[in-house]
Amino acid sequence: MSENEIGPNEGGGKSKLPLILGGVVLLVALAVGTWAVMDPGLFGSPAKKVGAIDREVIFTLDEFKNAEKQIEEFGNQKKTEFEAAVKAQQGKAGADAELSNLYRKLQLEVQQKRNQILNPLQTKAEAAVATVARSKGLTVVLDKRIVVYGVPDITDDVKKMFQQQGELNLPAAQDTSNSPVAYFDQDVVRSLKVFQEADLRLFQHRNDLMRDYEGQAGNLSPAEREALQNKLTAQLEAYREQIMAPLYQKVTASVNEVSKAQGVSLVLDKQNVMYGGRNITDSVVETFLQKVGQSEEGTPPAPGASPAAAPSPAGGGN
Repeated sequence: MSENEIGPNEGGGKSKLPLILGGVVLLVALAVGTWAVMDPGLFGSPAKKVGAIDREVIFTLDEFKNAEKQIEEFGNQKKTEFEAAVKAQQGKAGADAELSNLYRKLQLEVQQKRNQILNPLQTKAEAAVATVARSKGLTVVLDKRIVVYGVPDITDDVKKMFQQQGELNLPAAQDTSNSPVAYFDQDVVRSLKVFQEADLRLFQHRNDLMRDYEGQAGNLSPAEREALQNKLTAQLEAYREQIMAPLYQKVTASVNEVSKAQGVSLVLDKQNVMYGGRNITDSVVETFLQKVGQSEEGTPPAPGASPAAAPSPAGGGN
């Protein structure tokens, strides 16, 4: 059963929640591009200046697998804490405000744990990509999955560099202010208070629908239970679309506005730009907050706000 469905799972209990703390799973992707065909006019000589790397090769290494396992276990612990708090607060005055604060607190704890575990690996991966790119005269390195044709693959060189023993120093940063390629960090945008509040509303609405299901299912035939489950699932999806679609539309509009203002030719999600490129995350966030009429006050700090080139598993950075 999908996480977006209402009803029992195969083990007889409730289906999994649609929200996983710490941004491990996003409800809807915000990516502005999923693949790219390199235009020779974009870089002048793309084969000489743009490279590609298969990030999945790096993230299947044992170091990253073990790190993600630790993060998942910690996230599940915090998710269980939040579920218990929801049950304990049901029917109490001021419960929504307390749950909202707890939700943000637990999200921050998961993100801090994620940073603690992944940052050393990401730093080394970033240094490996940058070192290889510099040695080959590349100014931009993209995720191989979004490149169809026309650039060299440097995956093997990066893997060998990453697996070297000892520290790997990051080369001095290059000036990317005039790069025609830009990126923004979905995780930073997704961690803003307005999205956290929407997540909490979805969580609470799903719990309400689950109670409706449990209150009616006992007196229904299997076919009637399935029909009720489908009906409530459709209601949940309609509610998700109602509160999320306007936010995603404003994110897209913000990216377009910033890109035009800064003369950017191509914008990708941060996880697809392994090296180089112009980081427009801060500008996108500022423009988005203006569109939704919010400030960043009260929003927990999010990772990746500063320019970086390190790819990360599960879409946690570039």
